[in-house]
Amino acid sequence: MKVRPDQLDQQLAKGLAPIYIVSGDETLLCQEAADSVRRAAKEQGIEERLRFVADAQFDWQDVIDESQALSLFSSRRLFDIQIDKLGEKHSKALTQLGQSLSDDNVILLSFPKVDARTQKAKWFSQLESQGVFVQIWPIDTNKLPAWVQQRAKKFSLTISQDAAALICERGEGNLLAISQELEKLVLSQGEGAQIDLETVANSVTDSSRYSIYDLSDRLLAGKIKEALHCLHQLVAEGVEPTIILWLLNREVQTLVDLYHASKTSDFRAACRSLRIWDKRIPMYERAYARHNPSTLPYMQNYLALLDQTIKGLEGPDLSIGLRNMVLMFCGQKPAMTELDIPINNL
Repeated sequence: MKVRPDQLDQQLAKGLAPIYIVSGDETLLCQEAADSVRRAAKEQGIEERLRFVADAQFDWQDVIDESQALSLFSSRRLFDIQIDKLGEKHSKALTQLGQSLSDDNVILLSFPKVDARTQKAKWFSQLESQGVFVQIWPIDTNKLPAWVQQRAKKFSLTISQDAAALICERGEGNLLAISQELEKLVLSQGEGAQIDLETVANSVTDSSRYSIYDLSDRLLAGKIKEALHCLHQLVAEGVEPTIILWLLNREVQTLVDLYHASKTSDFRAACRSLRIWDKRIPMYERAYARHNPSTLPYMQNYLALLDQTIKGLEGPDLSIGLRNMVLMFCGQKPAMTELDIPINNL
């Protein structure tokens, strides 16, 4: 059964299904949907939660064996399984898992966005028919200010349309960053506050040195000292590592896209094709000049390692890794990173 995210709580209130699939690229909305399932499971008496992160090397037999074993601690268990990239290995295991569902277990699967072809596959159709599929779609840019106004109500804030539009502009569509801005407004203005354009503008000014977009400006300009200081302040302010990683990944991917687009057009035209504002084109031009076809993939691979760390898998120390990324983006590669160490020496 397929349900919209806003229908999930209503479905959960009727009782738990054997299996839930949460899929999409909007990190915040996927997290919140998965949290709703976890919360409902706990409210309905499930105390034991088993968490698995299924990467390419994951051994699914552990999950299969555990699902068929009796728990020593509770009568029902929640199997919380995150899959970063679907593949044949995972689909075969999920087919087997779907054939052995029981009333003793509830399975929560978190996927990246699944395309129409995958949804029509036999194994996926089987799982969907046995449980609930929550498909998370990106919020249309035109509807984002209304989403901000609606979300502000959850924080006991009332926000004007133009103030919401400014928050969206600063957040550039990243829902995690936008939500964090609303949380900051609650702390600074208090619950029940009326938020207008001036309030948001002043809030942005007051906290500008801690903004991830200031970090973006310093990275593009190659200002190492200022970028490292900004990173330190962001971490100290409690900005989620996921948001910082999103920003780094976005800027690296933009340079990669510019590299490919510049093969068939001049640089300025390439920037415009990627919808980069005219006033920011010189900044991207300076950053682009510092890199080449070897440094960009290196940074992408290192970002993938940091993503593993954030997800609880083996990877670089997060604080050191983020500093390394700042150095690399600004054109100063560290002497050595985990990518330079032969795998047999790890």
